[in-house]
Amino acid sequence: MRFKMGQVNTKVLIVLISSFASAAFSEDFKTVNGKEYKDAAIIRVEPDGIVVKTKSGITKVYFAELPKEIQERFHYDQQKAGAYSAEQAASYTAYQRQ
Repeated sequence: MRFKMGQVNTKVLIVLISSFASAAFSEDFKTVNGKEYKDAAIIRVEPDGIVVKTKSGITKVYFAELPKEIQERFHYDQQKAGAYSAEQAASYTAYQRQ
């Protein structure tokens, strides 16, 4: 199996950029109940919460658990979140019935 040097360098560069980007955008979050997430990298924003990666793993933090400032920063809409959660629950129920 032969690789061209340009292909290998490009792949290495992409991995390095991804690593530095996630480290650069890490931040601390604290829920309204006092639970802290240190050096959390935001992986995905969903209508009802954010998915974060920390040293201990990946978890979803619901906007209802976060302070108002963070909710506003990610444009939290309670009605959209409720509809999204209901849709996800219905999808999961349909999946279980298969």
